[in-house]
Amino acid sequence: MFSRQIPRVLGLAAAVALAAGAALGVSSCSYQNEQELFAGEQISCDTVSVTYRGTIAPLLAQHCQRCHGPTRAESGVVVTSHHDVQTLGRTGQLLGVIQHKPGYPAMPDDEPMLGACDINKVKIWVRAGMPDN
Repeated sequence: MFSRQIPRVLGLAAAVALAAGAALGVSSCSYQNEQELFAGEQISCDTVSVTYRGTIAPLLAQHCQRCHGPTRAESGVVVTSHHDVQTLGRTGQLLGVIQHKPGYPAMPDDEPMLGACDINKVKIWVRAGMPDN
Protein backbone atom coordinates (compact mmCIF):
# COMPACT_ATOMS: atom_id res chain seq x y z
CA MET A 1 0.00 0.00 0.00
CA PHE A 2 2.86 2.40 0.80
CA SER A 3 4.28 1.95 -2.72
CA ARG A 4 0.92 3.01 -4.24
CA GLN A 5 0.96 6.33 -2.31
CA ILE A 6 4.43 7.38 -3.52
CA PRO A 7 3.30 8.22 -7.08
CA ARG A 8 0.38 10.26 -5.68
CA VAL A 9 2.69 12.16 -3.32
CA LEU A 10 5.19 12.81 -6.10
CA GLY A 11 2.39 13.94 -8.40
CA LEU A 12 1.13 16.34 -5.75
CA ALA A 13 4.66 17.66 -5.12
CA ALA A 14 5.18 18.23 -8.83
CA ALA A 15 1.87 20.10 -9.08
CA VAL A 16 2.80 22.32 -6.13
CA ALA A 17 6.24 23.03 -7.62
CA LEU A 18 4.71 23.85 -10.98
CA ALA A 19 2.19 26.22 -9.39
CA ALA A 20 4.93 27.94 -7.38
CA GLY A 21 7.05 28.36 -10.50
CA ALA A 22 4.13 29.87 -12.38
CA ALA A 23 3.47 32.29 -9.53
CA LEU A 24 7.08 33.41 -9.57
CA GLY A 25 6.96 33.93 -13.32
CA VAL A 26 3.95 36.24 -13.00
CA SER A 27 5.77 38.51 -10.59
CA SER A 28 8.91 38.83 -12.68
CA CYS A 29 11.00 41.94 -13.17
CA SER A 30 9.88 44.76 -15.42
CA TYR A 31 12.06 46.66 -17.84
CA GLN A 32 12.07 50.44 -17.85
CA ASN A 33 13.55 51.09 -21.26
CA GLU A 34 14.48 49.52 -24.58
CA GLN A 35 18.18 49.31 -23.69
CA GLU A 36 17.43 47.05 -20.70
CA LEU A 37 14.79 45.04 -22.52
CA PHE A 38 16.92 44.38 -25.58
CA ALA A 39 20.35 44.42 -23.93
CA GLY A 40 21.40 41.21 -25.67
CA GLU A 41 19.94 42.15 -29.04
CA GLN A 42 21.11 44.64 -31.63
CA ILE A 43 18.57 47.48 -31.83
CA SER A 44 18.60 49.04 -35.26
CA CYS A 45 20.26 52.41 -35.52
CA ASP A 46 19.21 54.52 -38.50
CA THR A 47 22.33 56.40 -39.53
CA VAL A 48 21.27 56.73 -43.17
CA SER A 49 18.82 59.59 -42.81
CA VAL A 50 20.62 61.78 -40.26
CA THR A 51 19.60 65.44 -40.52
CA TYR A 52 20.09 68.45 -38.30
CA ARG A 53 16.39 69.17 -37.78
CA GLY A 54 15.22 65.56 -37.59
CA THR A 55 18.08 63.97 -35.66
CA ILE A 56 20.67 66.31 -34.16
CA ALA A 57 18.46 69.15 -32.89
CA PRO A 58 16.06 66.78 -31.05
CA LEU A 59 19.01 64.92 -29.55
CA LEU A 60 20.52 68.17 -28.27
CA ALA A 61 17.14 69.36 -26.99
CA GLN A 62 16.72 66.14 -25.02
CA HIS A 63 20.21 65.86 -23.56
CA CYS A 64 21.89 69.27 -23.69
CA GLN A 65 19.59 72.28 -23.70
CA ARG A 66 18.68 71.98 -20.03
CA CYS A 67 22.12 73.45 -19.30
CA HIS A 68 23.07 74.86 -22.71
CA GLY A 69 19.79 76.35 -23.90
CA PRO A 70 18.15 79.73 -24.38
CA THR A 71 17.62 80.38 -20.66
CA ARG A 72 20.85 78.90 -19.32
CA ALA A 73 24.28 78.90 -20.95
CA GLU A 74 26.64 76.89 -18.74
CA SER A 75 30.26 77.82 -19.49
CA GLY A 76 28.97 80.15 -22.20
CA VAL A 77 27.95 77.21 -24.40
CA VAL A 78 24.57 77.30 -26.15
CA VAL A 79 23.27 74.61 -28.50
CA THR A 80 19.96 76.04 -29.63
CA SER A 81 20.79 77.00 -33.23
CA HIS A 82 22.47 75.27 -36.12
CA HIS A 83 25.21 77.91 -36.13
CA ASP A 84 25.99 77.27 -32.41
CA VAL A 85 26.25 73.53 -32.92
CA GLN A 86 28.18 73.87 -36.17
CA THR A 87 30.78 76.01 -34.39
CA LEU A 88 31.20 73.33 -31.70
CA GLY A 89 31.47 70.70 -34.41
CA ARG A 90 34.20 72.57 -36.28
CA THR A 91 36.36 72.92 -33.16
CA GLY A 92 35.97 69.24 -32.24
CA GLN A 93 34.33 70.17 -28.97
CA LEU A 94 30.97 68.61 -29.85
CA LEU A 95 32.38 65.13 -30.44
CA GLY A 96 34.95 65.52 -27.67
CA VAL A 97 32.38 66.14 -24.95
CA ILE A 98 29.82 63.53 -26.01
CA GLN A 99 32.49 60.85 -26.46
CA HIS A 100 34.05 61.71 -23.07
CA LYS A 101 37.46 62.21 -24.69
CA PRO A 102 40.40 63.25 -22.50
CA GLY A 103 40.67 67.02 -22.19
CA TYR A 104 36.94 67.60 -22.64
CA PRO A 105 34.28 67.79 -19.94
CA ALA A 106 32.08 64.68 -20.12
CA MET A 107 28.59 65.57 -21.32
CA PRO A 108 25.79 65.36 -20.50
CA ASP A 109 26.99 66.46 -17.09
CA ASP A 110 26.20 64.04 -14.24
CA GLU A 111 24.57 61.60 -16.65
CA PRO A 112 25.81 58.54 -18.51
CA MET A 113 27.42 58.96 -21.91
CA LEU A 114 25.01 59.04 -24.84
CA GLY A 115 24.34 55.71 -26.46
CA ALA A 116 26.59 54.50 -29.26
CA CYS A 117 23.82 54.99 -31.81
CA ASP A 118 23.33 58.65 -30.88
CA ILE A 119 27.07 59.30 -30.90
CA ASN A 120 27.35 57.67 -34.33
CA LYS A 121 24.56 59.90 -35.64
CA VAL A 122 26.43 63.01 -34.47
CA LYS A 123 29.69 61.72 -36.00
CA ILE A 124 27.99 61.10 -39.33
CA TRP A 125 26.44 64.56 -39.33
CA VAL A 126 29.78 66.21 -38.49
CA ARG A 127 31.62 64.20 -41.17
CA ALA A 128 28.96 65.20 -43.70
CA GLY A 129 29.90 68.85 -43.12
CA MET A 130 27.19 69.63 -40.54
CA PRO A 131 24.50 70.63 -43.07
CA ASP A 132 21.53 72.73 -41.98
CA ASN A 133 18.95 70.23 -43.17
